[in-house]
Amino acid sequence: MHVLTISFYEFGQFLRILLWIFLPLFIIVLLITTYIHHRRRSRRAGIIVENEGLLLAVDPGEGVFSDQPFREGVAPVSGAVDMGQPDGDNLYKGLLWMKQKFEDYREQTDQRIGTLKEQLEQRTADTQQLKEELAQAKEKIAELTGKLESNMSLLMNIHKELDRSLNAEMALPAATPEAASGGLSSGE
Repeated sequence: MHVLTISFYEFGQFLRILLWIFLPLFIIVLLITTYIHHRRRSRRAGIIVENEGLLLAVDPGEGVFSDQPFREGVAPVSGAVDMGQPDGDNLYKGLLWMKQKFEDYREQTDQRIGTLKEQLEQRTADTQQLKEELAQAKEKIAELTGKLESNMSLLMNIHKELDRSLNAEMALPAATPEAASGGLSSGE
């Protein structure tokens, strides 16, 4: 029996050949599948537009963008305009629907702007209050620093006076006759 001996270099070359063959095939199959899926989606969207008359009446959550198939005879959206009227009315109803949506959006935006303005005013008041507190704290720090400096100068003066009095007491015993004789008393 022969044992197959393959070096790592030969095995690497084999893997490179396989990748050169199968990687492009995989990419091509992926592109074809994506194209077919896109074509099905666009056809389904075309059916919805033809049957309903106006695509604007379809809510983004339903119809074209959902995975559920289109069912005839069902209203596209509960809040949307009914598209069962003749073609002349569909355009007008679609425009009314668009106008209503725009007005709703504008009201929502005005409400958001109002709340944001209130939040801005609140935060501005908070920052003003914090600035005032910071100014008061700086004043207190300056006052305490002044007191600390005056206390330090007072302590330094007390220390100097104590140091002078200690030096004076030390100098006083050296000036006595006993200290001059070397500390011997007269009785010895």
